[in-house]
Amino acid sequence: MISEISVPIQLFIDAQQQGYAKKLQFFLALKLLYKCGKTELDDGELLFLELTEEIGSRKTTLKYIEFLLRKGWLTYNTKTGYYIIKSFDRIRSENNWRVRLSYPVDFNSYRNIKAITGAIIYGYLHKDFWREVRRKKSVQIKGSTYHFLSPHFNYKEAPAPLSVLGIGSIFKISATTASRLKNYALKQKLLEVKKNYGAIIPNKKAMELCLDYNDKPNNIVFVEGNYRFQLIDTILPLFLFKKRKKLKT
Repeated sequence: MISEISVPIQLFIDAQQQGYAKKLQFFLALKLLYKCGKTELDDGELLFLELTEEIGSRKTTLKYIEFLLRKGWLTYNTKTGYYIIKSFDRIRSENNWRVRLSYPVDFNSYRNIKAITGAIIYGYLHKDFWREVRRKKSVQIKGSTYHFLSPHFNYKEAPAPLSVLGIGSIFKISATTASRLKNYALKQKLLEVKKNYGAIIPNKKAMELCLDYNDKPNNIVFVEGNYRFQLIDTILPLFLFKKRKKLKT
């Protein structure tokens, strides 16, 4: 058994986009269990996997294995009777996933696929946001200006404004899904999220009519005894990415 593996972040993102998160979880279990990169997957091993993964039927297990065989992440050697588990770098190379960032998982965390995916998506854009601020020296978003203060500025400790609408557009998922993934990551304490609100709105109905007339989204919420505009959340990742080796060109 391996205590920890560094999983390329594109695996989680692709699984979310293509809808195979449970099958990815099964694959990660194989990677953690079989350090040598191969296994027979006999009845005893399959039963252990089903108990570990809380899989209710052998039919489901076989579907997962068939999926991994189609993906090419498992290959069956007819001579030896062993399944070969493909390396992450081979998977990256075949998909041309050049991003080197990875997320460390172990036996205690690999089942939290949705929380990890949320953490990766928001963590990656947090990193990207501050990279852009450093490049431009300042970035303005909805009236707030974010400055790159000095060469000693530590972006890892600075929250960034990250919109669910923007994340949905970038990663080709719905804003609702982006919000749910954020909440999963928040519950697992992988992200720190701060809700932000604008000035008090004295007349809610008048403001709603104005927004409808100008065809603008209504993001008025009732908080702390008053109506206010809900602004973009600021988010701080509470984890660190790891890096895998560069792919050969």
